[in-house]
Amino acid sequence: EFDKMGMNDRVAIHEAMEQQCVTIAKAGMHVTLNARCSVVAAANPIYGNFDPSLDLAKNIGLPDSLLSRFDLVFVVRDLTTEEIDRRIASQVLR
Repeated sequence: EFDKMGMNDRVAIHEAMEQQCVTIAKAGMHVTLNARCSVVAAANPIYGNFDPSLDLAKNIGLPDSLLSRFDLVFVVRDLTTEEIDRRIASQVLR
């Protein structure tokens, strides 16, 4: 989940998504490896609810520079009412 990533992890994945390479510095060696992969990610809204008046970057708290690396972005919202939530809860509790 991207919204729970630390800043160091975001920097590392940003490099992989932007430059298609990963730089590793361990045990006195400095190596750059090609990164050929797809990224499927999920993120939750900052305050638990999606605010349609804000843009996506502000809702999930990710910088535009990182969001722009994704080719496709889908927003999945739970648009229910209290009545629908009650019916679902009573069905689950049966």
